[in-house]
Amino acid sequence: MAETLGVVLRTTPLRESDLLVVLYTELHGKISAVARGARRSQKRFAGALSLLVLANWELGRKPRGDLWSVDGAEIVREWTRLSSDVVAVAHASYIAELVGALLPTEAPDPHALEVICALWDSLAEGGPSPGALRAAELALLEVGGHRPAIDQCAACGERDLESGAVFDPERGGAICRRCAASSRNLGIRQLDPQTRAYLRAVIEADTPSAARAVDTDERFTSADRHAARDAMLAMVQTLVGRPLKSLEYIAKLGAAVGRTNNP
Repeated sequence: MAETLGVVLRTTPLRESDLLVVLYTELHGKISAVARGARRSQKRFAGALSLLVLANWELGRKPRGDLWSVDGAEIVREWTRLSSDVVAVAHASYIAELVGALLPTEAPDPHALEVICALWDSLAEGGPSPGALRAAELALLEVGGHRPAIDQCAACGERDLESGAVFDPERGGAICRRCAASSRNLGIRQLDPQTRAYLRAVIEADTPSAARAVDTDERFTSADRHAARDAMLAMVQTLVGRPLKSLEYIAKLGAAVGRTNNP
């Protein structure tokens, strides 16, 4: 029996009454576990088997077994009041899905759990924020060893990126004008100085809550924010190798808002 803090990333029905639960835990990293009888009654798990909950998990594992078992859970913190805000839930779901898709199994990094909870704190403090989401995204890319180059060419190290630079997700981020001639991958896009400045401001903010201030920074336009978003999503999709369902949902929500504002 082992106890560790963790959050639910995903649940999938298993047999008639069980759930297959993907957790990110402080001690074991990303793991898959079976919660027996959870579909019939979650009473034993104290409501912990859902998004937006940090719990202390009682886990077991048979020798040489691949799957863990969830033997019990006790909620430590919860952000479930966000459930009435569909955009907030979409942002929370995206970060959970990104952790599940990006980070390797059983390779614990406590900072990943901190990033998840920090984004949920930010959502609870002030609702959805593009800056906060970018901060969490960049922090998780760094945990996974994939934070994109912003201030120097990912190919040659050149720091002059003022003109002709592109963002190439397959080559690791910013690519200088000279190296851009050999960038022919999908997802390549122009990388303007303002887009780099926006991403740098998010990185310097350090936490999702602090990065909320970038949303109202007068140095940046809506176009700068959208360009940064598109670059980061290209990076994520390149690394994950498939579209993320939560991103598709966020896009649909954005389109719906657009139709409402521009009938």
